[in-house]
Amino acid sequence: MNSFGNSDIRLLHVDDDAAFAELVGLSLERRCERFRVVSVGSAREALDRLDEEPAVDCVLSDYDMPEMDGLALLERVRETHPRLPFVLYTAKGGEEIAAEAIGNGVDDYIQKGSSAAHFLTLGTRIEREVARARAEREKQVRLEALEAAREGICIVDADGRFRYANETYLDLYGYERSELVGEPWQRLHTDAAVETIETDVLPHVAEHGQWGGTCVGLRADGTTFRESKSVSTLSGGELVIVVTEHEATDD
Repeated sequence: MNSFGNSDIRLLHVDDDAAFAELVGLSLERRCERFRVVSVGSAREALDRLDEEPAVDCVLSDYDMPEMDGLALLERVRETHPRLPFVLYTAKGGEEIAAEAIGNGVDDYIQKGSSAAHFLTLGTRIEREVARARAEREKQVRLEALEAAREGICIVDADGRFRYANETYLDLYGYERSELVGEPWQRLHTDAAVETIETDVLPHVAEHGQWGGTCVGLRADGTTFRESKSVSTLSGGELVIVVTEHEATDD
């Protein structure tokens, strides 16, 4: 097999039926070159594999296995990999098993099959869960980067209200996140600064996509300060604003 790449889907398939596991692996890899399937014969082996090689994108697990069934494996996996997609793949049908699986937090539940159409569906649903998890992981990484930034960063929605502000931004203006999110951006500026922003800054951003300069910020305690500010447009009409304290003022 080729080494894993960024776009590969690294699937850990757990099934005590070795012949069926081989069929699944070959069928998925033939369907799409992105699949890299590793098969193990028990839940215990799956846990060992995750310890040795945590870079797995999805677990596809049989339900009825000796020693530890698929739902018991799910519970163990969630302890160390809470966001790892887990698909229960079983020959046993019925609403009772499906309800139990969903109640235990499985990401998807699929009954086994052997037709080409079945493996097409299986591959598509695994891809969907992996794409969802990767998007959530990327979003979390970006959020952590924003929170770690030394600059104050906020996002204002198309209606002019705060949708997000990092800790540095909140500290700069003296607010808790719950006090600011949902509020209009005008709350953090003097009347004169609001007029300047509405007259000069926002039209410039609308035309050029960004603006940079200085302005007067208004803290929660009523004091003001000179701020260095950059404003850029995001998709959907949102604005990302980056602020640092430029110079204290008694205005």
